[in-house]
Amino acid sequence: MIVRLPNYLKKAGIISSLVFLLMVFLVAPRMAPILAVDNSIENTFTNANFGFGDVFMNIVSIIGSPIFTLVIGILLAVALFMSNLRIPAIWVIGTIISGNVVAWIIKHVIARARPLGHLSDGFSFPSGHSFGTWMIITIFFVIILPNLPTNNFKRISAWILITFGLLVMESRLYLLDHFLSDVIAGAALGISWVILTTYLYTKFAQLLRDKIKIFEYDEI
Repeated sequence: MIVRLPNYLKKAGIISSLVFLLMVFLVAPRMAPILAVDNSIENTFTNANFGFGDVFMNIVSIIGSPIFTLVIGILLAVALFMSNLRIPAIWVIGTIISGNVVAWIIKHVIARARPLGHLSDGFSFPSGHSFGTWMIITIFFVIILPNLPTNNFKRISAWILITFGLLVMESRLYLLDHFLSDVIAGAALGISWVILTTYLYTKFAQLLRDKIKIFEYDEI
């Protein structure tokens, strides 16, 4: 099976789900402790802007934008489809589309205003950049990293992905587009959503191949 769910990703999914639920529990009723932490971090970044940092963080933010991560997801799905991995390709697209719908709904239910001085429109919680980036990163952990040729290559790739994900989170704080709890919630939701759809894939992919004739010779 191409799409697999090793134990360490199961644990990551459980932890991420708990972190996301905690952020919702704290942010939705606007609890004072989380607001104090968020405001403190916001003030830190308000007073820490530098010329080079502005350029670098804007570049990181663009690469981690929902549109950019969507394009990466589509390219990955096309590559899988062209490699006769049509069911995994459908999983990638389905995960991204459904995940963005869920994140959009949560944004509008929580309806949290962005930090003062922000440059973006819309609500703040959870961060769409953080969500989309960590969703793509987790998809890579599920379907790409296990198939890399050497353990060293896997480790290096993993650290590059994680580092970039953290940079995207930092860029949203640096640019004053989100609070700390927004980016943590976005990352946690992105990870846990991919783990959930991967779990469902491992349960239903075989059934899909058996029931739909055009998929009967496809790898899953």
